Amino acid sequence: MNTIETLTAAAEKNNRELTLGALSEMIKSLSPEAYNSIIIDNAVAIKRYNYCYINAFTQSVSHKSDKRTAAIDGTLKETLQDLATAAETQSQPYIPLQDRTLILLMEQAPKVSEGGFFSAARKKMSELVNGGRTVEHRHITLAESDGHIAKEQSPYAVAAECSVSVCPECKSQGTIEQKDKDGVVSVVECPTCKGRGHIGTLSYFTPVVNEKRVTIVRCLEGSIENLKTSTLEAHKGDDTTPVRMLTHYNGTDKETFDPYITPYLDTLRDKTGALNALEEIYYRIIPCFTFNYRNVLTGEIRMGVLVDPFVNPELVLSLDSTSRKIFSGMKNSLKNVNNFLGSIGKSTAYKDKEDLKRTIRLLIAIAVADGDVSDEEKKALTLTIRNMDNLTTSEQEQMLQLLGQKDSSFLTDSDFVFHFKPNAEETLTRMQDIAAASDGITDEERTLIERLRLSI
Repeated sequence: MNTIETLTAAAEKNNRELTLGALSEMIKSLSPEAYNSIIIDNAVAIKRYNYCYINAFTQSVSHKSDKRTAAIDGTLKETLQDLATAAETQSQPYIPLQDRTLILLMEQAPKVSEGGFFSAARKKMSELVNGGRTVEHRHITLAESDGHIAKEQSPYAVAAECSVSVCPECKSQGTIEQKDKDGVVSVVECPTCKGRGHIGTLSYFTPVVNEKRVTIVRCLEGSIENLKTSTLEAHKGDDTTPVRMLTHYNGTDKETFDPYITPYLDTLRDKTGALNALEEIYYRIIPCFTFNYRNVLTGEIRMGVLVDPFVNPELVLSLDSTSRKIFSGMKNSLKNVNNFLGSIGKSTAYKDKEDLKRTIRLLIAIAVADGDVSDEEKKALTLTIRNMDNLTTSEQEQMLQLLGQKDSSFLTDSDFVFHFKPNAEETLTRMQDIAAASDGITDEERTLIERLRLSI
């Protein structure tokens, strides 16, 4: 069961810092295959985005005001008189009506005409009553149901605006004298009060409970382009039951917001309204860290995101379809490299012998880098190098000795500096072919590819 303490503790856990090194290790642990296909750009700092998932239930209370002015007598008159007296003798400005009986009786009583007392009484009505009432919650008691404000509420009389007045036409007699056209005087029912002698005004309002349930995923410091909301929602947690954080009704003024949810309250209230009587909120801070990386095979620079690293880490990479095809389509890359070496060794177009040597050294280096060159592959490379007409026998022997190396430490800085750019670009492509042929690109292979790429 969620509490404000458990939500705060979870937020504190996700408020930790993350170094680039730790991010790299997480990626390696999450997806070795993805890690082997990228080179993280150490020159670009990672950037943090704190997303917040919010599941909230709120209740606000408005007040529907109304007024009834009618001719009254008897019990109806006494009831309204008691309400009017209460305004003078009690500190409470609003008197609860147990049911709508009084309102119904006022609706059934004769309505006072516009030309008489009704117009004068109308002018006295409070603008708050006519236009909607702002009621301080300490002055009324709302009915509750299951710990929430009940949807159905009883009305309240506005005591100061309830009145009983003598009919201005008959002076409470209920009748008036009336002459006909012949001058004959007769006693007739008062047309204003319909014989009741008094005019009553009932001013009242009924609390209206408005409920809203909202789900929000929001970051206050910008956003990460193309990061799907569904990805973030998957990290919302298993139990998203809201916790009571605000109570402003029935005389209670209590708020229990912590520092982590407070910055998001304006965003929440844009959806639910600012004057809530009750707010129940579940939230979870979901930290996301962006980083730049280079796709080893395509050379493209992309942005990746590590989502929720401290609890439920997820890696989101922008790998395009071309990159995936390269990984799946290079099963015979060493055979292709053999063919390539053989062709350039006999080609008059590859005139620069030093570039040829660099190509051979680099391709051998990346072939042995993962320590997984078979005897068959070595024999194929040996045969190819021995058939290179552009190399002397001594130079061929020097190249062949490199096949016995266990890593690429024999390379020097000059091996990455080609005289002709096309030669370097073609060599880079073949190095990528060899790396892609294995189950996963090793750190050493990635370093060699990136080192040549940066030198071109």
